[in-house]
Amino acid sequence: MNIGWLSASPIATTGYGGQTKEVCTRLSEKHNVVCIAQVGDVIVWGGRQKVPGTDLEVLALSDFKSAPDLLNNDYIPEYELDIIIGFMDAFGIEFLNAINIPVIGWIPIDGPFTDAWKHYLRHYYKVTTYSKFGYEELLKFFPPSKLDYIPHGISTDLFKPCSDKERDKIRNEFEEKYGIPKDATLYLNVGVNMGPRKELPLMMDTFKRFVDDGYDDAYLFMHTNAYMPVRGYDLIQWRGMMKMGENIHFPTYNPIVNPISNEDLAKIYNASDVYVQNSVAEGFGLPIVEALSCSKPVITAWNSAQKELVKGHGWITENVPEDMYKQIPVYVPQLTEYPVPNQNSLLKNLEASYTSPALREYYGNKGRDFVLQNHSWDTVMSQWFAFLENLEKELQLFKDMKKAFQVTP
Repeated sequence: MNIGWLSASPIATTGYGGQTKEVCTRLSEKHNVVCIAQVGDVIVWGGRQKVPGTDLEVLALSDFKSAPDLLNNDYIPEYELDIIIGFMDAFGIEFLNAINIPVIGWIPIDGPFTDAWKHYLRHYYKVTTYSKFGYEELLKFFPPSKLDYIPHGISTDLFKPCSDKERDKIRNEFEEKYGIPKDATLYLNVGVNMGPRKELPLMMDTFKRFVDDGYDDAYLFMHTNAYMPVRGYDLIQWRGMMKMGENIHFPTYNPIVNPISNEDLAKIYNASDVYVQNSVAEGFGLPIVEALSCSKPVITAWNSAQKELVKGHGWITENVPEDMYKQIPVYVPQLTEYPVPNQNSLLKNLEASYTSPALREYYGNKGRDFVLQNHSWDTVMSQWFAFLENLEKELQLFKDMKKAFQVTP
């Protein structure tokens, strides 16, 4: 098939960009794939790029108002596209409802599905999501024939446990650069500081309570952009307000402006003892899987995709009762309701993980097994190829039926 993949550019060092590059590179072994993303100006520069180390071509996406015309009048006929796969939040690619060929949405579902959410998918031919939670939510509004579930994948040969010797070296570097003692218990969080969804200031506040309760040799390394005016928090100032400069640390670089390689990110996971996350919702939770793949145990909240990634091999943070409080965010338009992690429950999980090194090792090993079974690229791509094979047969059947019922003059 000729596939147009519309998402972040595969050169972007984000979850969307990374998954786009990995999936599309592998899909191109059997299909013709062209990526469509905001990478340049359509009119002035032509906006076409090649992705280094791959055969992928990236076409520029215009503003969302003119995008349907660009796709229908230019890219679809030029590349003879059979389908377009939109990989983004549904409200961000609503314009795909105006496309003249079948559209498949590979979208995050991170909260209870709503009628407002359904509106953004009103003309999609198929909807796939990358969590079992999301699939069950979609089933409340769509028939199974319209839906599928294909999870994210990661490179388990890259995100893997390192040797004790290598870990000692990494921890020595952390001690030299950040002052984190190599024998301290190190907690890690990875994620962008943008909006309130990940509840980063709240997690830092709970970590302070943890340290103040007597666990002063526990440290938290937050691999995030610590300062982001307007759209994020000033976490550096917040840390100062809490007087936690010794126990909470940020990278010396801005991971958004100056991203590191996955190889270096894997080292950071391996430096940690426990991965902790405090999000009210996740469409998937890629850092959770990366941490598990490095055999690191995880503390996360009982919501969205997070619970299915950690259930049975990690610590689950309970939610505040929803009749007391739930978050109905203004930063996304689908009017969903997010449960909020109970910080007393998170505090107990921090304490339990600190005092249970044997359980940390057990959860870490079980987590690695879980990722190998469910999120290796071989497993994920077998689902992609099966999905596209069935889709191709289905679309061909419709073409044959249309031809059979055509009236010849």
